[in-house]
Amino acid sequence: MRIKKKYVLLESNLLDTLSEFSPQEKRLLWVLNKEYGPHDYRTFNIWNSAAWLIELFDIPYELAYDLCETYYTHGDILFGETKSYRTPQNRSEIFFRHIDSLLTTFKDKVTGEGDDEKTGTIEVGFDEDDYGKYESDILERDVHLWTNYAGFNLYIPFKSNEIGVWPYSRRFYGEDTNPRLIMVTVRFSEITLPTKPDDNSYGYKGDPDKIHINVKIKIGDDDKGSEISNFMDYDIPTPKSITKDSGTKVFEMVFDDVMKKIKKTKFNLPSGTTPLDLTKNLED
Repeated sequence: MRIKKKYVLLESNLLDTLSEFSPQEKRLLWVLNKEYGPHDYRTFNIWNSAAWLIELFDIPYELAYDLCETYYTHGDILFGETKSYRTPQNRSEIFFRHIDSLLTTFKDKVTGEGDDEKTGTIEVGFDEDDYGKYESDILERDVHLWTNYAGFNLYIPFKSNEIGVWPYSRRFYGEDTNPRLIMVTVRFSEITLPTKPDDNSYGYKGDPDKIHINVKIKIGDDDKGSEISNFMDYDIPTPKSITKDSGTKVFEMVFDDVMKKIKKTKFNLPSGTTPLDLTKNLED
């Protein structure tokens, strides 16, 4: 494409982007193109055109012949429109191709050493329960994390097995602890972009800029438990550059968001569960 503006010729072609030709050589190639173009190797004579350059510009023979040979061989490419040969890779595809190793790095970072896969503690409460003066002992729970397919799970059991000092103590049994178990499932998934009916390509069709997050919570460890299927359901931006560090930070960010939401939430006990009422002193 050639655009004239105030007597300045602006070119958009491959020749102008190349560094292997000097400014003089580029000008001479443009002269050939103007004199003999559009390029046609069937009619272009290397020897005649080289003699014409030598006579007109008094340049060395080898330079004239080099440029004419170049024009004969590659003129259609050199003066064609510039195009990029860089083929960008979909960033979300890169993320999901490496999600297993990124999750492992994330897990090792937040759980540290040890076999219990513990990440820390969190306060979890239920609307129907009243723990009285024992609230601080019961609310705080351990959080255990393990990775799974395209995400991670959080196991948050009812922490206290017994409160108070014997003989004035209260032990919690399965009927108390099981319904209050919190199991969190965090899943990362591609966002499929719509395709045209005539699109027969088999390339990756995921959104390169966004990743979908779904967080599901199961309350209780049996069939009587309840489920919040869309406790959190949102999109996050794909990192601008996929590295081990940026990929790991994606999981750390989502983990922090989930923990904050759980801490702010007062859950409801599964149907049929008897609430705990610990407002009376056990010594009474």
